[in-house]
Amino acid sequence: MQNLRNEVVIVNESEKLKIRENAEKDYNLGMKYTDIATKYSVSINTVKSWKQRYKWKRESTQSCRCNKKSMHYIGDTLFLEIRKDLMTQLANNKTFGKHYEDLVNDYMELWNIKNNLIQDIKERGVAVEWSNGKQGGIKKNDSIAELNKTSAQMLKILNDLGIKPSPLDVGDDDDEL
Repeated sequence: MQNLRNEVVIVNESEKLKIRENAEKDYNLGMKYTDIATKYSVSINTVKSWKQRYKWKRESTQSCRCNKKSMHYIGDTLFLEIRKDLMTQLANNKTFGKHYEDLVNDYMELWNIKNNLIQDIKERGVAVEWSNGKQGGIKKNDSIAELNKTSAQMLKILNDLGIKPSPLDVGDDDDEL
């Protein structure tokens, strides 16, 4: 019986370690404390203490609001291309002002969150195991519902900005021979 208890503790510690390591990855990708806490069903203070205790550092992201230098960057050129396209469309629509630039920045923050949610669904699947120490089971991955909410908010921001999808450059018909 004693060995069985020790093995259960080791499994729980292993699960805790895996959760903490995944939380650190999300932190490095620019995810906010509240989003990490929600994703892994821990308190915000737990996430903050992990950051302090294990000396988490964001290497590839920069944190900021309302200006380009303070946005979360994944180090991805697609991120920059999308942001540039949105700002170009605002200029083409003769829509200027810090309010609109801030909405574009909010959109890009949601874009990062959306990608993190998609990554979580790919890694953990649509159903995830949970355990509170005494009980356990399988539940739906909360990232699915959050992904739907995030996508809806992104569409709302685009609508508020008056931005439509950019048409693709088709090129010459001669290329199709």
